[in-house]
Amino acid sequence: MESVLHKTRTEKLVEVLNNKGIDGFMFCISVNMYYFTDFYDIQMERFLALLVPSKGNPVFLVPELYYDQIRETTWIENVISWTDREDPFEKMATIIKEKKLSNAKIAIDDTLRGNFLLALQERLPQAKFISGDKFISPLRRIKSNYEKDLMMHIGSIHDKVYKKAISAIQIGVSELKIANLIIDTFKELGARCGSVPVPTVASGPHSAQPHYRATDKIIADGESVVLDCCGDWKHYKSDMTRTVFLGKPSEEYLKIYNIVRKAQETGVQNVKPGRTCEEIDQIVRKIIEDEGYGKYFIHRTGHGIGIEVHEEPYINEGNKLVLEPGMAFSVEPGIYLPGKYGVRIEDCVIVTENGAKPFTNLTHDLITI
Repeated sequence: MESVLHKTRTEKLVEVLNNKGIDGFMFCISVNMYYFTDFYDIQMERFLALLVPSKGNPVFLVPELYYDQIRETTWIENVISWTDREDPFEKMATIIKEKKLSNAKIAIDDTLRGNFLLALQERLPQAKFISGDKFISPLRRIKSNYEKDLMMHIGSIHDKVYKKAISAIQIGVSELKIANLIIDTFKELGARCGSVPVPTVASGPHSAQPHYRATDKIIADGESVVLDCCGDWKHYKSDMTRTVFLGKPSEEYLKIYNIVRKAQETGVQNVKPGRTCEEIDQIVRKIIEDEGYGKYFIHRTGHGIGIEVHEEPYINEGNKLVLEPGMAFSVEPGIYLPGKYGVRIEDCVIVTENGAKPFTNLTHDLITI
């Protein structure tokens, strides 16, 4: 089933290439390569690439040690290997010439290493290599039912992970201990934590730093604690943030928490096809600005999510992209008072015909410990 899925995605890419007058697309090891082939690994010093021509069959050029693996795990039939005694760039240049693309316009994966591109340009001086992300993003933006199911599943796991993590937060426990519990609980439930290097468990003044990572700091009484991480199930992601408080929160803290909660929930309620990404950002931001905390909301309202935790569409000012059913993204306003504390609430949603369907659903009530 999955091989058919990846092949169908590639056929759609070929349609785009032909419509845009692009002669081929070259992928390096990346999430894009996974999206079209079901093969994923980390980038390395050895050149491994997939060439998808606008006419003819795709070709994988791989180091010899990957040959059997790629033959077995992908639908691509034409797999060519190179040994450490050979020049892989010369070999790819030969493949491109055989495909009659030596003078062609070839889109490249935007994460292709610069030294790889320079080596190809040296051997193919007449070819025109262009950025390919703009041709891939529209295909990845709209999630299939298969993708939606995966994200709903990891979202339900994420809810369970956070329930366990929040129940373990107490005075005297380190941020890192809670972060490791999050990582371990994802594993226990058959998934994995996708946050690198570690999840955000930000206590006290650190909670005012949106991308702070857990350290061995001890959580103390009277502190706000922000939990933020992503989950991963079969390469598809969830992302969720919750904020809890140890002890009795001040009136100011309760006010800020309720402003963020209102902004987040109002944002989700206003998601529907036909609105733009910018409009959702404006709706959320206005609630916080009207309460006098606009300068403390220091990031965009949300980001797309799928096989990457951050991908299109981005929910920010200036993005006129119109929302369509199947898009998936976060809604995550926050207020951050430097040196004091921060509050953020985040859920990810899938755009439906009538609105938005969250795939993280843990309570928004302020949990005090």
